[in-house]
Amino acid sequence: MTRKTGSKRQKLNQSLNASPAGAVLTSAWLKGQGISSRLADYYVNSGWLHRVGDGAFTVRPGTPTWLGAVFGLQQKSKSFHPGGRTALELSGLAHFLPLGEAHPVYLFSRSGDRLPTWFKRLPWASRVHHLRTNFLPQELGLREHREGGLTVTVSAPERATLEFLHHLTLNDSGYEHANLIFEGLGTLRPNVVQSLLEACASIKVKRLFLHLAEKHAHPWLKQLKLTNVSLGSGKRVLFPRGRLDPKYLITVPAAVETPADAP
Repeated sequence: MTRKTGSKRQKLNQSLNASPAGAVLTSAWLKGQGISSRLADYYVNSGWLHRVGDGAFTVRPGTPTWLGAVFGLQQKSKSFHPGGRTALELSGLAHFLPLGEAHPVYLFSRSGDRLPTWFKRLPWASRVHHLRTNFLPQELGLREHREGGLTVTVSAPERATLEFLHHLTLNDSGYEHANLIFEGLGTLRPNVVQSLLEACASIKVKRLFLHLAEKHAHPWLKQLKLTNVSLGSGKRVLFPRGRLDPKYLITVPAAVETPADAP
């Protein structure tokens, strides 16, 4: 081994030892570590890097985890983030629905962001439900999630709850699922909820969120200034053949009881 080659390998080892275990490393990440595309190709041929797809690598052979792949996506755009039901599970707020190998993963991004080919070709990619939407601002209500050396940005519980209602299947089973989720949401931060509701562009999501929050009488609900939240006008049929909630003017499954203090 020449001194030059040894120096390159030492540089590679230092850079890759600093990378999270199980992470997908993109060409952009490697370039930030001083490793050019040409050097990356050399390291792949030498067995020091393993190619996942075009512009995506891992330090160790094998299929990366979905969280490791999200780490790679966030090097391209911070808009990509686990949200909705998946983010609630990562926060321990949907523990009755454990993450498993066949479990769906809800991944959110801005409407203009597309998944790269390397991500879509991963063996478990069919589990991923990619929702491209601008119904919430890009950077509001996010948090860092650490797992096994990886740190990725995910939705905080307040944002995740709104995203969950956004992708909820609107039938009796979906409503009961949402009802179970809301039972465990007694510790939401009212200031974060307030900001998200004011910025949320979905009337359907806001009305259903407030209907369920009122149903469970969470203390943080009383701290909200709903006069600052636009709820639109007119009725919304969310659940066909349901009954009308007279306060939030949405249909809900007929078996749902009206809160005692509803007008």
